[in-house]
Amino acid sequence: MASLDLDVFLEGMTTPAGRLARAEDGAISFRYLTDGLPHPLSLSLPVREEPYGDSLSRGFFSNLLFENAQREQVMQRHGIDFSDVVGLLAYLGADCPGSISCVPIGRGPAKVPGNLEADYEPLSGDDLRRIMRSLRDFRRVPDDTGDPSPLAGVQGKIALAQRPDGTFGLPKAGLNVPTTHILKVPRAGEMTTVEQEHLLMGIMAKVQKHPVAATAVIGEGDLRGLLVQRFDRVVNGAIVSRLHQEDFAQALGLGPQLKYERNGTGSRRFCAETIRAVLDQTAAPGPARQAFVEITLANLLLGNTDNHAKNHALLYRGARPDLAPVYDVAPVLIDDQVLHHLSFNIGAAAMTDDITADDMRTFIVALGFPRATGTLMQRLGNISQAMVAMIPEMNGPTRKRIGDAIAEQARWLAPTVGVDVKIPERDLVVINRP
Repeated sequence: MASLDLDVFLEGMTTPAGRLARAEDGAISFRYLTDGLPHPLSLSLPVREEPYGDSLSRGFFSNLLFENAQREQVMQRHGIDFSDVVGLLAYLGADCPGSISCVPIGRGPAKVPGNLEADYEPLSGDDLRRIMRSLRDFRRVPDDTGDPSPLAGVQGKIALAQRPDGTFGLPKAGLNVPTTHILKVPRAGEMTTVEQEHLLMGIMAKVQKHPVAATAVIGEGDLRGLLVQRFDRVVNGAIVSRLHQEDFAQALGLGPQLKYERNGTGSRRFCAETIRAVLDQTAAPGPARQAFVEITLANLLLGNTDNHAKNHALLYRGARPDLAPVYDVAPVLIDDQVLHHLSFNIGAAAMTDDITADDMRTFIVALGFPRATGTLMQRLGNISQAMVAMIPEMNGPTRKRIGDAIAEQARWLAPTVGVDVKIPERDLVVINRP
């Protein structure tokens, strides 16, 4: 294998922040080229003169690569192995998540801010419906549509920019300018998931105080999609630019295969103790810690047990990051085809129905609270009561199973935060065990 070096840029910088390298034996390394950065690339890669070795470099940069059709096409076309992170980024690194780009040496920065009035091709209503039909039926955009950004996940997705007049557009050919929204379109038989995810995001915003990514439902009938506003963007007049963000897997130096606690070991796990290490390095550790425990309880009450390390993120507005808004709240519990194992343990419990009051207190202390104070437990109790109060209104084809999931989860979770509340009778949701 030949050696390969890539320049790593942050948007807004004309010189590279660092150099990503693949050695002849396949090992990769990363080193900073300057200490004059507004922030590090990652909490797992603090700015220093010494290069970072394979483990930490691979942990961060492998998370920039999505397991999608574009990656598969590059692997097959160029004969690149799945584990060749640098080789894949040589083709896919111009449009990584966040404000980072990884490009061949000398090419210059790939990402630049965009002018929403001049840099985007407008989409008519018919154009948007045609794209949505293709995403619904074929899980990809039409062949004559330039997909502006590779996106991860099971659903068909496209990245769009909302123009000043409210219409949407795609970046013009050859311009690597930011988008402002993600549109997710499910398969034809799964349209109710659009309203369900929108509902859960709205409930999450209502019951806890941390920001939640704004969503809207567009389309109607058998052609609907969830429009999600990107939180890693800044729009100033007509100019849109990217904010750097990283998910918790990157912040911990963990590859995407370690996004669940059960797949890691020792300190290389996504668990309460390592989550605390991330929160301690944010710009406001106390509020971040409070937000994380509230978000965790709300996620579990909503039946979202898939809140893994790549579904939590940090956002860099300065030298120290902030806890990013909540995103990807999905009602996993109503999916009978998946295991409902927790993404990270609550105390000693790996399943919701195993969590005890002692487990909850242990989890809270492990996150960095000195103890589970009465004020904190009252706050968590209020979240539980607010969620239970919503159950009676959860009826109809979209809402019924959400109400069932909340009732099932609240049976186990309400007592762990000291709440004695009558839970309305609902159909049983079976928790699938490993």
